[in-house]
This record gives sequence, C-alpha cells and structure tokens, in this order.
Amino acid sequence: MEYDINKIRTLCDRYFDGDSTAEEEELLREYFNQVKDIPADLRAVKVIMRGMSEAAEMTYSPAVARSKGIVRKIVWGTISAAAAIGLFVSLFDREVYGYDAEGKAITDPQQALESITCLAYLDNLESSFDIARALTLEMENNN
Repeated sequence: MEYDINKIRTLCDRYFDGDSTAEEEELLREYFNQVKDIPADLRAVKVIMRGMSEAAEMTYSPAVARSKGIVRKIVWGTISAAAAIGLFVSLFDREVYGYDAEGKAITDPQQALESITCLAYLDNLESSFDIARALTLEMENNN
C-alpha cells in the first residue's frame, strides 16, 4: 500500500495533540508496522507507537510481576520509551507561541500573529471606552 507521507505527518501531529480518531491511529500503526524505509523525522514516532501498543497489551498478574525477567523488561521498556520521547521532543521541538481560548498550544506563527492582532484591537476598543467614559464624566461635571 502506498502512503502519503504528508498525511502521515499530519496524523502524527493530530495523534500527539490528542485529536486523532481510532481509524487514524490504526492507519498510523499500519504505516509504522508495514513501511521499512521510514523518514528520519518519524523514526522516534515509530518507537513510541510500538511502545504504546506493547503497553496496551500488557496485563498485570501478581505472580508474574514478581519474576525478575518481567520486571526487568518493564523497567527497560519504560527507559526505552522515555528515551524515545526525549528523541521525539528534540526532533519535533515545535515552538509554542501561546495558547488559544481552549488551552491548546499555538504552534503556527501566523495564527499567533492573528491572535495578538485581535487582542490589540480589543485593547484599543477598551481604551476607547475608557476615553468615552472620561469625556462623559467631564461633560457631566461641567454642566
């Protein structure tokens, strides 16, 4: 199957923003399981996706958890996942310019500029109201 790499990158962004659907996540798993020549910027995502899949399949059993081999695998798996996340963050270090009204990070500089422009207009509007109030009070005091 042929994959559109730009669509995969968009789905990765949606996945890490928590906005992906189950079908989109399945497409990502399928891509990372089938494609052998993954671009360098997506290799850390592959490791994270595999780690998440393995973690989802794990079940806890007190008798098995006492086994040193299982505990060792869990510890090394956790360390590997942390290293992969560190690698992912260093590869995808997106600058956050601010946050929108819903608390989501704004990583697009154009969107951040538009938000700042909107806030500047609101600030100017508030200043205009303050001036109008002051003029109204002054006129009332003079009468």
